[in-house]
Amino acid sequence: MEQKIKVLHLIDSLSVGGAERLLVNLANRIDSSRFEFYVCALRVLRGNALQTQFERLSAPPHIINAQRLYDPKALFAVAQYVRKHNIDIIHTQLTYADITGRVVGKLLGRPVISTLQNEPQEYDRDRIDRRLLARFTARYLSTALVAVSQRVHDQFVQQWHIPQARLSTIYNAVPMENYTSVVPERATNDAGRPVITNIGRLTTQKAQHLFIAAAKIVLQHHPNARFLIVGQGHLQQQLAQQATELGIAEQVTLTGVRHDIADILAQSDIFVLSSLWEGLPLTAVEAMAAACPVVLTDVGGNRELVESGVQGLIVPPGDVQALAAALTTLLDDPQRRVAMGKAARERVRHDFSITTIAKQYEALYQRISKKRHNFVGKQYAAVSR
Repeated sequence: MEQKIKVLHLIDSLSVGGAERLLVNLANRIDSSRFEFYVCALRVLRGNALQTQFERLSAPPHIINAQRLYDPKALFAVAQYVRKHNIDIIHTQLTYADITGRVVGKLLGRPVISTLQNEPQEYDRDRIDRRLLARFTARYLSTALVAVSQRVHDQFVQQWHIPQARLSTIYNAVPMENYTSVVPERATNDAGRPVITNIGRLTTQKAQHLFIAAAKIVLQHHPNARFLIVGQGHLQQQLAQQATELGIAEQVTLTGVRHDIADILAQSDIFVLSSLWEGLPLTAVEAMAAACPVVLTDVGGNRELVESGVQGLIVPPGDVQALAAALTTLLDDPQRRVAMGKAARERVRHDFSITTIAKQYEALYQRISKKRHNFVGKQYAAVSR
């Protein structure tokens, strides 16, 4: 019987976020007859809310609880975990885990795969030491890199000079069965009070202040519309104050963290991302799986996800007027919204299902594992001569 490949997924934390939810989806869909899946989080962040949602792990999620960025104890703890479970492949997501995992992999002779969830400009906002470490370890210590969109792939090749042979593209994806399909009643949600939803961390990247500014304009034409912002972050108070100053606090609701995302999307008429940069946003994929038409900014892999005018609309990043116009266009035409929602769900079912993506990761794990065993075998043969 062929021995199972042991894969350790190393991530910054198990808080509610796109990369974290992708990890849960992937771990619960990987073929457990061929792979053993382990999860290790470096920090406790916002309660590690997703810790209990794994179904097929070979051991409970392990939380290291590193006290600071680049904690040497974290390197030791990860290395110890890799040795204890005889891990074959380390798969990392998010910057802190990327750097830590690559260093541990180099020290222990384990191959390391890193999923790149954002465009390179995400790193430009980091401290210079973190930015340089991320770039150096990606170029010289990683075995393989996975971009979540072709645009992210191309940017890392051009800007970080990552060799094409080590970089592939695997899209973010969702389990279709978790999301309800479109219903005709969505077009007349809550007696004509359409719900426009934004989901994401309340950060500069996600630019919810543009969403609120657009809401002010949209409400002049559709005063019954409601705007929902789901998520938490350091800008929450600032965004609430903005809505108050614009006189639309009653129409804009900031919910904080929610765990019933599928239910929220099922009750939403339009989903919006006003981001200034992205990789391939999982929240947009989730919205489309729930048959919700989307309005996205033209960043990252959004044009690979949505054909503007078919599954939703694409607008320039940072353009409040264009965002408001797109929302008004869809609010003016409920039947078009429903048609776009159906097309969006079909798009995800065909190309962004977790079942398809899990098979692509399984093939990558097998390819990397085979290379490692061939290399170790050659070394052993050379020593035995």
